[in-house]
Amino acid sequence: MTFREIDGDLWEIVKRHLPPQKPHIGRPRRDPRHLFNGILYVLTTGCAWSDVPAKYGTKSTVHRYHLELCRRGAYQAIFLDLLRSGYEFRKKESRVVDLAAPVPRS
Repeated sequence: MTFREIDGDLWEIVKRHLPPQKPHIGRPRRDPRHLFNGILYVLTTGCAWSDVPAKYGTKSTVHRYHLELCRRGAYQAIFLDLLRSGYEFRKKESRVVDLAAPVPRS
């Protein structure tokens, strides 16, 4: 599956549900948009967290951010907000195979 980073319109919806940035103490956190795109990269391509491209952050930072979003219920809130905003989710067409059907013999 091909990965595309989220566009500006979609980002405006998503960023409302992300945790607030912590005050600047120590090393600053990576840009939330980069982290979110890193999460989407892993979820879209099916690769391991260790294979997330460095431009999105380190594998551990991206994975920790994903776990934080899970814990906060952010994905559910984002999904509902996208539906309310009229965002259309396209279901990939797939051929259904009837496992009970007889196999044709050649």
